[in-house]
This record gives sequence, C-alpha cells and structure tokens, in this order.
Amino acid sequence: MIKFLSTRNMEKEKITSLTEAEKIRELEKERSLNQRIESLIFKKFRETGLDERMKEMNFTLEEIAEKVDHLMFLYQSNSRQKNSPSAKKLKVKEMITMMLQQHGSLSAPQLSEMLNLSRTRCSEYLKEMEIKGLLESNLNCRKKYYKIRQKR
Repeated sequence: MIKFLSTRNMEKEKITSLTEAEKIRELEKERSLNQRIESLIFKKFRETGLDERMKEMNFTLEEIAEKVDHLMFLYQSNSRQKNSPSAKKLKVKEMITMMLQQHGSLSAPQLSEMLNLSRTRCSEYLKEMEIKGLLESNLNCRKKYYKIRQKR
C-alpha cells in the first residue's frame, strides 16, 4: 500500500511538473509572439514616417516652450519697469525743460503744440515737474504759465 501511495505521489508530481513546463512553454510562446508583434508594429511605424513626424513635433514643442519662457521673462521684466519712469517720459521732460529755457515761460497748450503732445498729457508732465520742484507756475488771466524754478 505504501508503494502504491508513493507511486501515485510520483505520478502527481510528474503531472504537476508537466503542467508547469507546459505553462512555461506557453509563456515563452506568448513572449516571442509579443516581441514579433512589437517589431512589426515598429517597422510599420517607421515605414509610415510617423516617428520622424513625432520627433519634429517634439522639437517644435520644445521651441515653443522656450519662446513662451522667453516671453514670460520679458513680460516680468517689463512689468517691473512700469514702476520706473520710461525713456519716452524722460525725453519729453527734457524737451519741456529745453523749451522753457529757450522761451522763458509757456502755458500747457503752447508746450503741447510745440511738442506735438495732447494738452492733458503735457499738463500731467508739467504738474509732475512742478511737484518735484523743477518748475514753478504763475496764473495770468485763467492761463497757467510755467517756467524753470531758479535755484536759490
């Protein structure tokens, strides 16, 4: 009876080892099939030229990202400069002082006509310069005349 049981156990072990071997063979077949399928897919992919197109698109996306980064940098640096006076504003104020040096005293409408500025913008510049102490103003018949402040 012991011999019978031991032979039966041996047969069971053979069966389980055979089924495991079959499973391993099936897995190997499946892997090789998957590798063949992948190689065929990559081959077709390369033949269509899609891989080159994807590379080109990747490069263009990188270029776009670089340009966006550059524009963001310019925007941030430009927003910081808004607090400081612009170059145009400084030039206009220099021109105003030159005109006042030449003519003595002028009103905002006269200066705006000479400098080709709007009256409002010219008045703003004159008011800023007066607040900073560069100019002084005199009222004469409802017109305000500006002249350069004399240093004392």
